[in-house]
Amino acid sequence: MKKPRYNYIQKLIDRITKSGQSNNDCFTYYGHLVELQSGTNGYVSVTLYKTDDRYGGELADFSFDYWTLELHLVGTVGKVLTEKIISAFRHFYAPRKNRVSYDQNEYEDEDTTYEYDETDWDKPPIKKLNK
Repeated sequence: MKKPRYNYIQKLIDRITKSGQSNNDCFTYYGHLVELQSGTNGYVSVTLYKTDDRYGGELADFSFDYWTLELHLVGTVGKVLTEKIISAFRHFYAPRKNRVSYDQNEYEDEDTTYEYDETDWDKPPIKKLNK
């Protein structure tokens, strides 16, 4: 069975973090409903759904604080998607110190201290070559 690669995530993060994008919005992106919610200019909460219907289930739920540059992952459908989201934020905010935090209930079974060490944000993203 073919595993999802989530190639659109970096483009989605780019759109979400653009200054012209409203922090309170709902739109369809590559066939997925994206819901942005915020009570302030410096913060956005993102819910990415599996389809263009919110009742089809969620792919990811995360938030980003533009002032402290903290990415908080509430939950995703898998480790590959989690890494794609982190990598996308690393790509756009690499020169600055960023932090990643995790919802304890969703990530209690994963060892997030090794895989997603926040000190790695100081390093440039690693590019993988497809052969």
